[in-house]
Amino acid sequence: MNKTNRLRRMLRRGFVDAAAAHRAGIPISLVYPLVKTGEARRVSRGIYSSANAGYSDMADYETLAMTVPQGVFCLLSALRLYNLTDENPHELYVAIKRGYHPPRVAHPPVCFVYRSEPHYSAEVETRLSNGIPIRVYSLEQTLVDCFKARNKIGLDVAISALREAFNNNMVDRNNLWEAANRCRVSRVMRPYLEALS
Repeated sequence: MNKTNRLRRMLRRGFVDAAAAHRAGIPISLVYPLVKTGEARRVSRGIYSSANAGYSDMADYETLAMTVPQGVFCLLSALRLYNLTDENPHELYVAIKRGYHPPRVAHPPVCFVYRSEPHYSAEVETRLSNGIPIRVYSLEQTLVDCFKARNKIGLDVAISALREAFNNNMVDRNNLWEAANRCRVSRVMRPYLEALS
């Protein structure tokens, strides 16, 4: 099988970037004729997929995870991954380490949240979506972050997500309280936690 056909097969399975093509021994320059003929499409800078690939809810998350692999989904984006909000934010929230300069991202719209250590790397989980690792903060850390950023995303969103998580028994209360103390929002969260207990 020639390299172009191997590339076509990779595109049918999902997203392809230069690193994935290089690992397979395929030069990324072979994708350009496929884009011109309409067999492939450019999803984002350096990321391609099959032209007839279906669009999934996770496509934006997967694209951004490939573009900014050290980013961690947070706030409303993480709530969306945990199915704790009905809100459809117009941009994805991604935490990156302070001092790191992320690449310019044309699509999907993104809001970078800069964090310093130890908050950046605390409670990070990795999920796989179509073979692409997606980094997201744990549920407890996400809820605490929502209360910390309540002026940005709205207190009602944070309370609603906390209530939904408690009603579905998704929360480890000890981890939630530790995260609240670490991020210094325990005083803010205490009345809501007492009301839900």
